[in-house]
Amino acid sequence: MKRFLSGFAFLLALVASGTLHAADYRETALRTARGFVVPRYEELAEETAKQAQAWDAYCKSPPPRDPASLDKAFGKAADAWAKIEFLRYGPIGESFRFERMAHWPERRNAVSRALSNLIGRPDAEVFSPERFGETSVAGQGLSALERLLFEDETRSALRSGAASAERLCRIGQAIADGLASTSRDVAQKWRSETLPMLESADEPRAREAVTRFATELLTGSEVTEDLKLAGPLGKNIDAARPTLAEMWRSGRAARAIRLNLESAHDLAKALLGAQPGEGAGALDSIAAAGSIAANVPDDLGEAAADPRRRPQVVLLRDAVSSAREITAATLPPALGITTGFNSLDGD
Repeated sequence: MKRFLSGFAFLLALVASGTLHAADYRETALRTARGFVVPRYEELAEETAKQAQAWDAYCKSPPPRDPASLDKAFGKAADAWAKIEFLRYGPIGESFRFERMAHWPERRNAVSRALSNLIGRPDAEVFSPERFGETSVAGQGLSALERLLFEDETRSALRSGAASAERLCRIGQAIADGLASTSRDVAQKWRSETLPMLESADEPRAREAVTRFATELLTGSEVTEDLKLAGPLGKNIDAARPTLAEMWRSGRAARAIRLNLESAHDLAKALLGAQPGEGAGALDSIAAAGSIAANVPDDLGEAAADPRRRPQVVLLRDAVSSAREITAATLPPALGITTGFNSLDGD
């Protein structure tokens, strides 16, 4: 995905920012980091640790097993990720940590291929933390764990204790352990490295942090519009592709978008502070999109291909598009910054 934010919004932000008084960028960056970022990474670390424990307990229990405990733990971990997934600033953007958390959108069936490779490998050493970290990132994150847990064939094997169940358990444990380790590292590095850096940051560095927060909020809206909604919708109902919906196997596509929008609103609120001023339009538009998302069917992909329910998904896409445009036009000038390329753009 390579594109600028809309030319109008970018020019408006550029012109307006030149008329503002200098903001206290360090205060804004710290308020956002302490109030929004760190608590969400700490929640992610907590829920992924519980998920790893759930897999350990499940795989030690005798068959037949009920995977309900795994479903619950996965849902909580995936919720925690959805609340912070659009942010790539800081430790999550280093050492392929972001890619290890979730591999979506999937290219060329990469997740299935990675899992098939893990299932077919004869060596058990691959499941050690060091060796597993060297395997394909497509087979390491929440996307792979969802596939393992909610595909009919692997779910049945995990439940019944079939001959392949032990191997599948080892894979699930390795993925869950890796997710917990990555999440823990990110939370720790935010507390020990990134926060202290922001506390002593000069104005250019603090301003850069605020700019990254705002840019990635806009990037998150773009991902929601272009990939999470326009992807399953297609150009028309005949071109709808339900399986392009994020986490469609576990029925989480709509839920993830709701949490994305809630967090986008919380991030904008943290950036703007107690008196949002001209940035209030961003808050209102994101909240409006969130209200529409609340009524979108959980099986968003299937709804996109259903003539009766498709209009609800289209309405949400349009609301997210409107929120992105309004946010791009109002948030940067309210913060005294400009935004250009987003974090998904290449060179």
